[in-house]
Amino acid sequence: MIPATTKGKTVIRSMASIVSVGTAVPPHLMPQDMAKHLAGEHFRPHIANVEKYLAVFTSALVDQRYFCVEADWFGRDHTLADKNRLYLAWAERLAIEAIEKAIAGSDVDLGDIDHFIFVSSSGIATPSLDVLIMNKLGFHPNVRRMPLFGLGCGGGAAGLALGARMAGDDDKTTVLLVAVELNSLTFQRDDFAKSNLVAASLFGDGAAAVLIRGGADGPINVLKSTTLLRPRTNNLMGWEFVDSGFRVVFSRRVPDTIRNMMPESIENTLADASVGIDDIASFVFHPGGTRILEAYQKELGRGPTDFRASYAVLSQFGNMSSATVLFVLDDEIRNSPHKSGDYGLLAAFGPGFSAETSLLHWA
Repeated sequence: MIPATTKGKTVIRSMASIVSVGTAVPPHLMPQDMAKHLAGEHFRPHIANVEKYLAVFTSALVDQRYFCVEADWFGRDHTLADKNRLYLAWAERLAIEAIEKAIAGSDVDLGDIDHFIFVSSSGIATPSLDVLIMNKLGFHPNVRRMPLFGLGCGGGAAGLALGARMAGDDDKTTVLLVAVELNSLTFQRDDFAKSNLVAASLFGDGAAAVLIRGGADGPINVLKSTTLLRPRTNNLMGWEFVDSGFRVVFSRRVPDTIRNMMPESIENTLADASVGIDDIASFVFHPGGTRILEAYQKELGRGPTDFRASYAVLSQFGNMSSATVLFVLDDEIRNSPHKSGDYGLLAAFGPGFSAETSLLHWA
């Protein structure tokens, strides 16, 4: 059981603070009814009783998504090279837009950035894309780079935890975290598995940037972060790399695995803190899908309103893999009333299978 409260324990010292968040999406808006129609035309000749499975486009609670390609792109074959060229161009463009928004909403200049964490699992680049971004924006050449690949939906939360640890208590240290995913480019036209249909109902494109500063001067402090890896679950989620690119792997066991991991993950995060689960005012959780949101609610004994920002992001943007939880963080900051002293939990789950959880505190 997750402890309801742990009053009387030592208060843990702030690792770092979140200064600002910026987000960006590509220009092509895909309403969910259009996505359902296109998926029906594509999958109907290959899946018996396809109408039964197309119901997921309604139950997914996604109203719209943004893609870096137009609708007719999905009706043609594309090589991995063609897809990756699009990834390089759009990932750079969206990352820069998100960074500029984060900078504009802060007192940070590009010259203040000491570390740059770049998270993405939907394209390939060597040198990593952070180099192209640094060259375009004119970063200081001594910025320490940390590109992260393969963390999938857990990448944004893992990057935030790493950034907070890098910044530590040094108020002269600033970390830039960027997560960008272009899931539209991973669609496989020759994959008629039901998992691909489910993915087609959920995934979208987007980028998020977070500025993190050492110490506790920002509006939100990151008090503690933990990670939890469940052994022998590496086959539940990820990519299978094929000649035409990235083929989605998504098991029906994912929601149950998340629910089973949550107690240990959250207990680890709250250990040595002066708060329990009943003291948490906000849940900044990655909305991987309807069943995953329901798993959160069931395990934590909370209702949908406690995950307002997660539902809002899922509805308007879909699942953008690593960037999604940072969109939820941005929505929580902008649209949820918080008072000084409030605690929050930020969490995301991804390939591994792993849980990434952080305890937040509103200053």
